[in-house]
Formats: sequence, C-alpha cells, structure tokens
Amino acid sequence: MEKENLQNRQLFIIDGQGIGTLLYVISIGIALVVIWNQRKKALNQEEILTEQESKILTLGSRILIVLLVLWFLFLDWKSYELAADSGQDTSSLKIQIFASFLDVVTAFLTLYVVFTDFKNTNFSTVQTQSQIDSEIENPEN
Repeated sequence: MEKENLQNRQLFIIDGQGIGTLLYVISIGIALVVIWNQRKKALNQEEILTEQESKILTLGSRILIVLLVLWFLFLDWKSYELAADSGQDTSSLKIQIFASFLDVVTAFLTLYVVFTDFKNTNFSTVQTQSQIDSEIENPEN
C-alpha cells in the first residue's frame, strides 16, 4: 500500500509537469502571435490583432505565466516531500525550490509591469513616426 501511495504521488508530479509544460507551449504560442502582429505593424502591413486584443493577450499570457510558475513551485515542493518521505537526498531539491521561488518573484514583477502599463502602452517595440515626433517635441512625456 505504501509503495502504491508513493507511486501515485510520483505520477501526480509527473502528470502535473506534463500539463504545465503544455500550458507553457500555449503561452509561447500566444507570445508568437503578438510578436508576429508587431512585425506586421512594423512593416505597415495589415495587423491580425487590434491594439486592445494585443494588450489583452499579453496580459493574459503574463497571468498564465504567474499561475504556471506557482504550479511548478508547488510541484517542486511535492517532489521535495516525496523524496524526504522515501529517504532520498533532498539538497538539490531545496535549491530547485529556491530557484522556483525566484521564478515566482520574476513572474509577479513582469505581471506588475504589464498590468500597470496596460492603459498606457500597446506593448509594441515599434514606434510610429508621429510617436517619435511627439517624443522629440515633448521630451517630458
């Protein structure tokens, strides 16, 4: 019974990592769509997203990333508990948990930046000539 319990806990962690990885791939797909849209904008081609859609996708992607890093921190903690319960060395898992915690901090900072700039930016690396002219005329902005 104990062996089955350890196996179920291990499978939960593995399946959780698989689901998390799949969701990361989806978030990368979202980022690629936004980048492709920015490229079209830079080339003065018809964009596939409106400015508002681009903002929403970017914000949604950042929220997904925060949830994913929290999920992976949880899975790292579960891995640590499993290793400790089965008498394995946990020193490397402690480092992994710390690294995941740093990922959480970074993800929240990135989300904060995107959220606070949500109304003030189009998340674009491309500036129009009128934006450049405006910055030259009003360097305080």
